[in-house]
Amino acid sequence: MATITEYKGKYIKAVITVIVITVVCLIFFFLIKNELVRCYLKPTYKEADWTGIQLEPKIEDEIGVAIENATPTPVPEDRVEWDGRVKITHRADGFYSKEVFDLSFRSVAVIAGFILTVAATLAVIGLALYFIIRSSQLRDAKVLVVSCFAMLFVIALGAFGCVKIWQVIRTESYVERDSSYEELCIYAPIIYLYDEQGREVNVKLNIDGELTCTYPVYGDGWTVKTSPDGTLTDANGRKYEYLFWEADARMDPDTSRGFCVKGSDTAAFLEKALSELGLSDTEANTFIMYWLPQMESNPYNVICFQTEAYENAAKLEVDPLPDTVIRVNMFFYASDEYVKIEEQDLSSMNPSLEEREGFVLVEWGGEKA
Repeated sequence: MATITEYKGKYIKAVITVIVITVVCLIFFFLIKNELVRCYLKPTYKEADWTGIQLEPKIEDEIGVAIENATPTPVPEDRVEWDGRVKITHRADGFYSKEVFDLSFRSVAVIAGFILTVAATLAVIGLALYFIIRSSQLRDAKVLVVSCFAMLFVIALGAFGCVKIWQVIRTESYVERDSSYEELCIYAPIIYLYDEQGREVNVKLNIDGELTCTYPVYGDGWTVKTSPDGTLTDANGRKYEYLFWEADARMDPDTSRGFCVKGSDTAAFLEKALSELGLSDTEANTFIMYWLPQMESNPYNVICFQTEAYENAAKLEVDPLPDTVIRVNMFFYASDEYVKIEEQDLSSMNPSLEEREGFVLVEWGGEKA
């Protein structure tokens, strides 16, 4: 029978093997992770350019009549390429953009999870090998069977865990937004002011970004005299229906809940949704007339009404303070197919039309991806 020293030697060799494999895994990931890992990436740089479309030349026959080249001309298509952490998006019209990404904290966590899973699996295998060796030495059949079963189970479980984590690591769709980088154009927010007292009101915007257009001129803020029907009058006596502004702002829209609506059904959907959000028919009509031309021709529109994200990106400072505030902000993107999304509850976002009282401020605007 083999001596105890021989079994100890086998166990030591098994443990050393586990350590070596774990170290190799660590070196492997830390050396080439930038080329392999795409999950939870943060955008750090973006550029765009125009390459133009190279068309196949035409040739002429013997009598000078232009005919098409016999080689079929490839039809340009949209495509996305990855070069390590650089994402290159090519469009059929010749436009392309490059986005350089960096690993976020969540990426590091996922990589660490993968490495720990591999290490834990190998460590347990090493421990199981020790018990297999010891049970063989002691001729304990029960311990031998249990140890073999445990080792096979751990191998299967560890392999499954590693494969699943690896799939996450290689999944492009986990690119995360970075609110300090993501910049959206907030389109056409307009502000209505209704006030029975007809007093002077000052309105200021605190934007996490830069105003790109205002009317009337913003200056250090708007100062206007209000009226019950919403007509606003500036210091020069000029009258306005509302205050208008647009901005490029850093905003991280919440797309976890919303609606997926057919393009042809968008008008009817917006009529119902805007009513729930507290807009009057006149205000909703203006909203729909602005946005509908950009939405109704799309196969589907994924629509997410924003609350906290918009409030953080565009704060309003109004003096005197309104008694009722209604802010409606819509983020949407077009989709070629139906997108399953948890539906939003719009009824509690704003006061209803019937609940308006006193000095009322109403604002609507939106963003598109």
